[in-house]
Amino acid sequence: MKVEYIEGVGKWTVIITSGRPSKAELLAKLIIKAGGEPVYLPTVKVEESGSDISTVIGHLTWSQAVLFMTGQSAWGLAELAKRAQRLEEVRTLLSQRELLCRGMKASGNVKTHFHLECPNYGETSDELLVRAAEALRGKRLVVSFYGAVDSELLEELRKIAADVKYVQVYTTEEAPEANALEAARRFLEGNHILIFTSALGAEAFLKAVERAGILREVVETANSGRSVIAVVGPVTEQEVRKYGVTRVIVPEKPFLAYLAEAVAEFLNKALDK
Repeated sequence: MKVEYIEGVGKWTVIITSGRPSKAELLAKLIIKAGGEPVYLPTVKVEESGSDISTVIGHLTWSQAVLFMTGQSAWGLAELAKRAQRLEEVRTLLSQRELLCRGMKASGNVKTHFHLECPNYGETSDELLVRAAEALRGKRLVVSFYGAVDSELLEELRKIAADVKYVQVYTTEEAPEANALEAARRFLEGNHILIFTSALGAEAFLKAVERAGILREVVETANSGRSVIAVVGPVTEQEVRKYGVTRVIVPEKPFLAYLAEAVAEFLNKALDK
């Protein structure tokens, strides 16, 4: 995606860090429609993991419960099954198991792609562990991840479930560090909105600026409001706040459209000043 950076006194530029070009493209269109000027500097790369559908189906057959960690984890599993022409087989297996979702995006995507209900047990992992404990206790559990595997969460789940396996159809790796440092350079100039659409993207950026010795300056700039950080939802917000950021734009619901609306509202207020 090519989006030009436009210099201008009093203008706000929106830095999009998503690791998926299609998601970044959609968000850029929404930002442009809202009157913003986007620039694309991905801090992570999202790629297919090369998962074998037969292995995934084997895990699902073994399971008694399936946990979807994100909307993309549900979408990714559906896409893998579609390519192998085994979507109906996967849907049937899921229909016979206890389904659990972390967040409304995961719940919505399970309904959209598999036509099944998946209760939302909380937007964060901490909420999930508390609310889903009884539903998981003593069951064989498969966790569907997208991007990265949360080993700490798996350890906590193993304390509750009888046994735990996981599937991961996409992997996330850090993009060139130069992207994060360029995003930081622009951010420190002021009048920039830095958007994170995943906790992994936020973590990659913050670790890069920490290694470069400018984390304190980035956090101070964000907290002062000279530039601001916007996140897609509570999990990403949680990651950003871990580093000391107190001022964060968070949409009403964890979806790109709502994130774009929240950014648009901020831009409108900034233009009125």
